[in-house]
Amino acid sequence: MNPPADVVTARQLWWGVIGLGLVQLFVSLADTLLNRERFTAEFRERMQTADQQFAPATIDLLVTVGAVLGVVFGALIAALGVLVAHQLGKGKLWARTLLTFVGIWLVIMGVAALFSIGVVESAGQVLSGAVSILQAVLAGGAIYLCQRPEAAKWFIPPGPGAPGRS
Repeated sequence: MNPPADVVTARQLWWGVIGLGLVQLFVSLADTLLNRERFTAEFRERMQTADQQFAPATIDLLVTVGAVLGVVFGALIAALGVLVAHQLGKGKLWARTLLTFVGIWLVIMGVAALFSIGVVESAGQVLSGAVSILQAVLAGGAIYLCQRPEAAKWFIPPGPGAPGRS
């Protein structure tokens, strides 16, 4: 049995959220690498307040490694998101529940980005905030679609006499 149109659309919205997350990830990476001197100076100040001394080359390396690890973890999270969205289309209740919690978090972060737009320091941060707001809109729509009555029936586990998928 094919999933209801609401579930199909919700899954596509989640793919959009994941795609925008990857855009945000690469915008943040570019912002970090373009403003490496500022991040390095901030990191150096934090280390000096903690009475730890690092060579400037070490601090620069740590900033670069942190950016690369951020991209790797971000890509892994995106891949996991694609897998969960796929399970959503198969009618898995746990996938709907997990994506609902993630979506609520994204909506909260989108609202925070909306109200913090006046305190950004770079174009990368403005773009990242705009992407966060778009993610919140898409995630909110996906949550709504998955809670509609026809979609909710899709997530009822199959069994004798169950109205869900067969």
